Amino acid sequence: MGTVTVKDIPISTTEAPPRRRLGEAELRAFQRDGFLLKPALFDSTEIGLLQRLTQEDAAVERAMGCVADSRGNANEIFGFAGTPPDVLGAFIRVARLVEMASDLLDGQTLYHWHSKLTFKPPGSQGRWDWHQDYGSWYKDGAIFPDSLTAMIAVTPIDRENGCVELLRGSHLCGRLDHVTIGEANGADPERVARILERCDRVLCELDPGDCVFFHSNTLHASGPNDSTRLRTIFHVSYNAKASAPPQGHGLAGHQYAPLAILPDDILKTGDWSARIDLEAHRAMRLAREEERTKLGDLYGYTVTRKHPEEAI
Repeated sequence: MGTVTVKDIPISTTEAPPRRRLGEAELRAFQRDGFLLKPALFDSTEIGLLQRLTQEDAAVERAMGCVADSRGNANEIFGFAGTPPDVLGAFIRVARLVEMASDLLDGQTLYHWHSKLTFKPPGSQGRWDWHQDYGSWYKDGAIFPDSLTAMIAVTPIDRENGCVELLRGSHLCGRLDHVTIGEANGADPERVARILERCDRVLCELDPGDCVFFHSNTLHASGPNDSTRLRTIFHVSYNAKASAPPQGHGLAGHQYAPLAILPDDILKTGDWSARIDLEAHRAMRLAREEERTKLGDLYGYTVTRKHPEEAI
């Protein structure tokens, strides 16, 4: 980039980008709170695709990873970067999701950072300690915190079965130091304790198909599942093209790649089975595991395979 003097910089350089999906009140709410709820963003037919996938495809179960929380309890996830040619890849690219995310990040061009299905089986003691997503993504080379996650409820979610909790307005604190906490990694506990005194704690109690967009600097956590019901969420994370890691830095799956957006009705008109694309997910997983072996642990979490004997 070039060098200019402060006098060369105009007050307004360009007009605000046109908004494709969201109104000004919604944008202001996101800027103020660090999150935005969009109820029933996906209808029962659409979210039913994810419900069947997570209930019927044994390959998802076999490929799960387990992320330890600070107490050593396991959180079950099925994560990936890239855009597989299956129903998961379709959700990532559906127009309403991508365009709302872009609106919330000032109309920037976005790309898929990574996604994960997170599971809390009945009685699971796994927790996610307080953290910011950008606390990890910064270490992976993301230049700016111009990123967010779309959190889509697959099952009914409430406090009893371990809903995600957000600290309202905590994104305005900026990126916090993330440190080792027990067997996990999280935001500096002393700083979090001070923020908890000043920011509302928001419970993301959701119905299937609801979506909460939250900024990558918004502090969030979740507790154990004290119910007899499964809790499943699909997290889709986007990064701005202008914030992409420099070439050769961090995980290759987090480099910029154009996102081919799909029409809003694709989840109803496409021929989607309740199965993941085994070959695509296997290739993505093996590539990521090889990179982690070379680069070491960027994020500070302990991750194991739930079923290490499985081939996928």
